[in-house]
Amino acid sequence: MRLVIASWNKEKVQQIRAFFSNIRLNTTVIAQNIHDVEESKLTFSGNAHVKVEAVKAHYPNDIILGEDSGLSVDCLNGFPSVKTARFFPGTDKDRANELLRMLEDVPSSKRRANFTSSVAILFPNGEMTDCHGSMHGWITTSSKRDIRGYGDIFLLSDGKALSDFEEDSLSPFLHRNQSLYQAQQHILEWMGKQNL
Repeated sequence: MRLVIASWNKEKVQQIRAFFSNIRLNTTVIAQNIHDVEESKLTFSGNAHVKVEAVKAHYPNDIILGEDSGLSVDCLNGFPSVKTARFFPGTDKDRANELLRMLEDVPSSKRRANFTSSVAILFPNGEMTDCHGSMHGWITTSSKRDIRGYGDIFLLSDGKALSDFEEDSLSPFLHRNQSLYQAQQHILEWMGKQNL
């Protein structure tokens, strides 16, 4: 039994592989001949399902996991949401700076935001499970720091930027880790029922 990670993002694949390294399940990446899919849905959950559906025919006897995540800003009606990685051309740095520009006249009290992660898991018997995680904060009003990405503009409750923390200290609170932990529990439970 394998866990197939339905992602074309190498960094995300590494994170997911590391997260599942402590359970008795071989993780594998999708074959290179399977082309990346367009994330065309309006929700993170919908896009996670699109990824799973794109690879299920190639791995009918394995557990398939798809994940989609992003940043939503309340005063922008949830934007950029599912377009977090592509709402503006360039790098994450460019997109973070553009988001700051969009919010330049918005006071701190109106800059609430959250990171959301949705995971879809498809089991070989056709059973599908969804898992979700979120991390709440707000977008900084300051641009005095070197901005490399969203972690530099997303503030937590103590006023520090997400990127100011060591990943280990935030691990249980990170949106993707929350959804992956739920996914891990569902997978272990399913494997237990199958006596695997």
